[in-house]
Amino acid sequence: MKGKLILILFLIAAIIPPTAAYLLLPSSGPPTLSVATLYNTSLQTGQTIIVNVTVSDVPNIIACDVNLAFDPSVLKVTTGDPHGYLLGKTHYGIYEGSFFRSSTNNTMFLVNSVNNKKGNISAIYDAIIAAGKSSSGSGVIASINFTCVNATTKTAIRITDTSDLLDTPSTEIQHQTIDGLVTAEAAPGIWTELWFQATLIVVIVEIVVVALGILVMTRWWRSRAEAESKESAEVDELFK
Repeated sequence: MKGKLILILFLIAAIIPPTAAYLLLPSSGPPTLSVATLYNTSLQTGQTIIVNVTVSDVPNIIACDVNLAFDPSVLKVTTGDPHGYLLGKTHYGIYEGSFFRSSTNNTMFLVNSVNNKKGNISAIYDAIIAAGKSSSGSGVIASINFTCVNATTKTAIRITDTSDLLDTPSTEIQHQTIDGLVTAEAAPGIWTELWFQATLIVVIVEIVVVALGILVMTRWWRSRAEAESKESAEVDELFK
C-alpha cells in the first residue's frame, strides 16, 4: 500500500511541470499590426531593403488599412519596378502580401499616396472582396522596398494616424501596433524571451522531479527488499 501511495505521488509530481508549462508559456496574444524590425543591418547609400507590414494573432478579418512614416533623409520608397504599385505614372516598390490571398484570390490592394519628400505612405489598404471569406492568424499584409539615400546605423518606420483591422466593412477589431526599426544592432538573445525562460524553468523542474522520484523509488525498493530479506531470515530461523 505504501509503495502504491509513493508511486501515485510521484506521478502527480511528474504531471505538475507540463501543467506549469501550459500555464506559463504565452498563448496567442492580442491582435497586432506591426512593421518588421531588421537587425544586423547597417544601411549604405543606394542599398535597398524589403520591410514587411504584418498582422499577428488576428481573428477573422476581411480588411487592413495602415499609414506609415519614415525618415526621408535616410530612406525613400524605391521606384521603377514595373511589378510595383502604380500611382500616376510612377511604379513604387509596394507589393501585396500573402495574408489575404491565402484565403482567396479575390482581394483588393490599394495605396492612396506615397510622398518620398515628406516620408510617408498613406493608406495601404488590403481587403477580401469575396463574400463569406476571411483570414485568421498571422501573415504579411504588404511588402515595401526602400532605398537608402544616406548611410545610417538606425532608422525607424512608424505606423501613424489611424490603422484599422476590420472583421466587417464597418466593425474595427481592437489591436496593438508595433513600429518597425532598421538597426545595425544584433537581435536580442533568445534567453530574453519569456517563452524560453518559462520553458527552461519547466525543464529544470521536470529533471529535478524525475531525479527525486527515482531516488525515492530506489530507496523504497531497497528498504522493501531489505525488509523481505529480514522477514525471510526470521522465518528460516524459526524452522531451524
